[in-house]
Amino acid sequence: MYASPSHPAEAASVGDGLRAGLAQLLDGLPPRQAARAVERLIATYRGRTPTDAPVLRDRSDVTAYAAYRMPATFEAVNSALAAFRASVPGWEPESHTDIGGGTGAAV
Repeated sequence: MYASPSHPAEAASVGDGLRAGLAQLLDGLPPRQAARAVERLIATYRGRTPTDAPVLRDRSDVTAYAAYRMPATFEAVNSALAAFRASVPGWEPESHTDIGGGTGAAV
């Protein structure tokens, strides 16, 4: 089971690892193709997407989604957990429930 980083340096190394992984994933994907995929995904999420229609259709969609959402999600969750840790010293999680989908950046 993954343990949440207990020290800011650990969180930074996790964030660095995510960024390195994203850079590797983006390698070879033309920037214009990634930008088109991001724009299409934004339009899809803001519009009405039938539940039987795949949102992430190909590698460029998956890569664009990860590049667009993962860094912000990780930083938001990391910040919230750091604030919680500061307000409740000594608390240690005993379990984990993933209530979302997405990239897993918040795990």
